[in-house]
Amino acid sequence: MLLSVASAEAQTVKLPACGAEIRKTSVSGLSSGAFMTSQLYVAFSEIMVGAGIVAGGPYLCAKSWAGNSLLVNATTTCMHPLTAGSGPNTPLLARYAATLAEYGQIAPLKNLEDDRIYIFSGTRDEIVTTTVVNQTREFFKAVGVPEASIRYDRSIAAGHAFLTDDDTDTACALTRSPYINDCDFSQAGAILEQIYPGLKSPARHRDDSLIAFDQEEFIDSPYTSMDDTAYAYVPTACRSGKSCPVHVVFHGCRQGSHFIGDQYYARTGYNRLAEANDLIMLYPQVRPSSASPLNPDGCWDFWGYSSPDSPTPDYFTRNAPQLRAIHKMIARLAEPRS
Repeated sequence: MLLSVASAEAQTVKLPACGAEIRKTSVSGLSSGAFMTSQLYVAFSEIMVGAGIVAGGPYLCAKSWAGNSLLVNATTTCMHPLTAGSGPNTPLLARYAATLAEYGQIAPLKNLEDDRIYIFSGTRDEIVTTTVVNQTREFFKAVGVPEASIRYDRSIAAGHAFLTDDDTDTACALTRSPYINDCDFSQAGAILEQIYPGLKSPARHRDDSLIAFDQEEFIDSPYTSMDDTAYAYVPTACRSGKSCPVHVVFHGCRQGSHFIGDQYYARTGYNRLAEANDLIMLYPQVRPSSASPLNPDGCWDFWGYSSPDSPTPDYFTRNAPQLRAIHKMIARLAEPRS
């Protein structure tokens, strides 16, 4: 049974089994959600066909410089380094990823070789600068993704935001809440077209296809900062017997439903494309936390807050608390319909 978000405010439902086509899964995100995108994508690449990274640095970025703490690297090296030389240490990160793959902590890197990747950096973005995002492309090239399979767009004078063609959104060049900007450009469309070429034009979304579900059942750690409720868009065809791919969408800091309601999961353009192209959209949610873990802005973990008691925090492998929870959500969607 599916309930629309409007009718589910007082009652969430169990994430349904939809018989999804799990080996055509993909993922995208903005800012901390972009870092999380790389983590989910690389760790579970055996089920992935592509990724969309908007204003995010390379996988393992916070481990760039051993002389800094993970948090210092995350908030300087991985966002706005003083010089290119103090930015992400991509050769080291690629070697570290290869070691993780060798020991089975992430999927084999060879899985990435036939995938398609979209990367974006706005020229007015001063939060995660182009110097950092450049290294995202270099990382994927270093681990075997052909340059021809990477679309890197640095052509738009956009602030730190996800971009739309909706003139009711924030002006393109600004950086301010809700970090969704009108740049006369459908970034959701660009991402999905890169990953799944030949998309049909957006269709009218259906309110009864957007559901609020119990995210808590997938969480097995008290330190994830993940919200009790998350959202999914399950198109008509995917509820009626068709096996559909899943696209995971990660919001950025201060963009979860706690901060901006439904603006990211309902108004960024993904759902209209999902309805037209039979794609299931999965919108996991993080909420702010003032202590244990300390995550006041509701960011996804790319520096280790979800492993607060460990001398070697794990936020980037297949066993990382947030990644483990999201993989279980994807697996649920892929289960046969009952």
